[in-house]
Amino acid sequence: MIVVCPACQARFQYDDSRFGTVRTKRFKCPKCSHVFEVANPAFRPEPFDEDMADPFPDVMPPDEPTPPAPAAAAKTTAKRDREAMLIAAGLQVPGMPPGLKFSLAFLSGPQASTVHVLDRPKIIIGREEGDVVTRDPETSRRHALVEIHRDGTVWISDQQSTNGTLVNGERISGPVQLLSQQEFTCGNSTFMLLVRNTEEFPLH
Repeated sequence: MIVVCPACQARFQYDDSRFGTVRTKRFKCPKCSHVFEVANPAFRPEPFDEDMADPFPDVMPPDEPTPPAPAAAAKTTAKRDREAMLIAAGLQVPGMPPGLKFSLAFLSGPQASTVHVLDRPKIIIGREEGDVVTRDPETSRRHALVEIHRDGTVWISDQQSTNGTLVNGERISGPVQLLSQQEFTCGNSTFMLLVRNTEEFPLH
């Protein structure tokens, strides 16, 4: 049978066999919490049965999506526990995607032939300050921002530098995604982004 809440008009499917032998049954609407009575459509009066309504209201299940399977929930919890353990052990930085290592290789400029490991989600490239220092007079004090997202993608944006940031030879005006082994230029310094999957290619 279909039960309709008189307060909010919400409709719910209910098995009328659950009325049993009682004449009425009280329900509590899960949407508006209104308590109301519904008559048993199959009720047949018997001696001493009258006014024996169920004193405890039945809460009808709302029309909500089925919760995730226990296996999926357990897998998600196990992943979070593993990440927490790696962070506690100092093997993973909070906010960084697990299983990936990011580096910037200097291809040209004063720091050519050196590699800088990116160990935090946001990296500032600058002439004399920031996380990656170029020592390049053509690079601005705070030249570019490299952002590593939780999904493993890497984005670069110019920080209103004098000479601009170039990706694929073109000056960028907003955030641009960088792929592994892709090059970009700040002033006279050219970099290559390197991304390695540490789970597939671990260090020995």
